[in-house]
Amino acid sequence: MCLLDLPQSHTSMKGYVMTRFAAIINRAIDAAEDTTGNFQSAVNRFRREEDGSLLIFGLFCFIMMLLLAGTALDLMRFEERRTTLQNTIDRAALAAADLDQTLPPKDVVRDYFIKAGLTPPLDSDITVTQGNIGDYRKVEISVAEVMPTWFMNMAGIDIPSLNTTAASAAEESVGQIEVSLILDVSGSMNSNHRLTNLKPAAKAFVDKMFDSVEPGKLSISIIPYSTQVSLGPDLISYFNVTAEQTTSDCIEFDTADFSTTAMDMGFAPTDRVYQRNGHFDPFYSANPPYLTNCPTDSDRDILPFSDSKTELKTYIDNLSASGNTSIDIGMKWGVALLDPSLQSIVDAKIAKGELPSAFADRPYVYTDQDVLKIVVLMTDGANTTEYRLRDEYDHGVSLLTSNTAYSLTDRDGYSLYNPNTDKYYSFKKKQWRDEPWGDKSGDTGDAVPMTWPEVWAAMSMYYFSDNIIYKAYGSSYMRNQWRPGYYWNPIPNSFINTGTNPDKDDLTLSMCSAAKASDKDIRIYTIAFEAPSSGQSLLKSCASADANYYAALGASGINAAFSGIVNSINKLRLTH
Repeated sequence: MCLLDLPQSHTSMKGYVMTRFAAIINRAIDAAEDTTGNFQSAVNRFRREEDGSLLIFGLFCFIMMLLLAGTALDLMRFEERRTTLQNTIDRAALAAADLDQTLPPKDVVRDYFIKAGLTPPLDSDITVTQGNIGDYRKVEISVAEVMPTWFMNMAGIDIPSLNTTAASAAEESVGQIEVSLILDVSGSMNSNHRLTNLKPAAKAFVDKMFDSVEPGKLSISIIPYSTQVSLGPDLISYFNVTAEQTTSDCIEFDTADFSTTAMDMGFAPTDRVYQRNGHFDPFYSANPPYLTNCPTDSDRDILPFSDSKTELKTYIDNLSASGNTSIDIGMKWGVALLDPSLQSIVDAKIAKGELPSAFADRPYVYTDQDVLKIVVLMTDGANTTEYRLRDEYDHGVSLLTSNTAYSLTDRDGYSLYNPNTDKYYSFKKKQWRDEPWGDKSGDTGDAVPMTWPEVWAAMSMYYFSDNIIYKAYGSSYMRNQWRPGYYWNPIPNSFINTGTNPDKDDLTLSMCSAAKASDKDIRIYTIAFEAPSSGQSLLKSCASADANYYAALGASGINAAFSGIVNSINKLRLTH
């Protein structure tokens, strides 16, 4: 059919081909125009389409969030690294500064860093300063670590690394220390070898304290207590005290005195006058030797503000035990000897050459942060009875006269006056008379009125009740009225006023509270040395903290208690 369609001549053929070619070209052009129109239409439709327009913005925000989270992660890594480094350096400094640490301080520091997975500091980064006698050590550490960042550069923050720095300094030093060593020397300390066991333990305490403190920075006062506390003739001279007698040197306190650490010296402007405790024997001593309420042996006087290891240890060796237990009075004097109200005593002793000039500011004021004030209170018992003479038997003329021809130990020389009958009983004549023995014609010697202090210096209260009153009146009823231990008689405690438990426990705790007050902060350590439960409870309450209370049994126990106190006293503090 195609051949039938072809033209017959050559010319016709050529025209036909050209015509056909032109038709093909035209169709191709038409097809191309249709395709271009469709593409342009598609582009226009895409440009006008709004579906999915937030996708790109969302992708952009997601990328930004990743970058910010990465930056935060870098900062978190930095803070974690800094905290680890600071904690490690603080612990290392404290351990290296410990005076009980036997390893070289720099080795201790490096070991802490290695175990924490950190790069140990160089020797040049660690500074160690210490005293020649082991009384002081300060360790200073300064380090820095570089931590590469992971994300900050990607976020456009030009910080390729962060510097993690840390510095710390720890110091252990004993500094200025004032100690009051309050020791129970009541009669029960003679039991079970307690006093024997106490002495080496207390002396070891003194040795350790002096061995760990730079010379001139430590003072120790020893306060032995039993029924009373004896100041001794020197210390009592600094106070305004009554003078009924000067044989013994104890003073009496009011209840209010146990709520303050300070001591009123008693002179202007206050003009406080302390009652001197009577020199008398309230115990069951019918015959000499007598046990006085206030001890008179020099080894029972307070030893104040000593800086001599030898003096303190010799003093401890010479201690003896007798009498009742007055923890409250012992505590009162122990705290008083740490109070700056007694600075005038120290100044006076320095002026007399009795104390070194380095003690000029002792007892230091409580606001001095470089001073540690320590009370060590020991007892083997609990508060018992304290005795005080009533005013009418403390001073003035007594009921007795003595005869100059007889010694005070010879009862025949005495005459007893009965104010109800205005008669005198002569023990020489064994009869009641109008005159005392010595005032009547034919008598031997002269009758001399005795003061009450003279009576108590010559005899015990029980001797007076049993060998004077009973022998004169022949009456147990009369005798018992004058016995200090009888509470049922018509004149209870005819000679004395007594302070007993629980009143003395309350006074003790009041004194402890005053010492522990925030503006004083006296550190109190207590040792219950084979003490009963009541004594243990009292000392637990008195101690500054539970860890400051020690219950001791036997020689090893009392030694361990004093050793533990020495270790605790060392003042360890973080200074930077």
